Amino acid sequence: MAVVEPIDRTVGHRIAVAREGYGMSQRSFAAKLGWPHSTLANYESGRRRLTLAHLAHIAHVLDRSPASFLVESPTAALLLNRIGSNEDLSRRVAYFLDSLDDPIPNPPD
Repeated sequence: MAVVEPIDRTVGHRIAVAREGYGMSQRSFAAKLGWPHSTLANYESGRRRLTLAHLAHIAHVLDRSPASFLVESPTAALLLNRIGSNEDLSRRVAYFLDSLDDPIPNPPD
């Protein structure tokens, strides 16, 4: 059996919190995913390692970015979800971040 790392428990807990935020039981969410209840229960408890493909599937069903389950900050997770779900906003944020490296022009005399 693979060693389960603390990140497995952390991500599992975040998935459970997101699922509960939608008011779904483990059983109903597992059914939505097309998985046995025990599979989801093992992921949420951190007893089983979560593959990226399964994380992406969970995130899709919850209408979230997979990355939002991996970041430490709840604020960063909210930003990832908001930016990831809006292509125009993603381009604007990318433009803003790219412009941070530009030198600040001198004010006119």
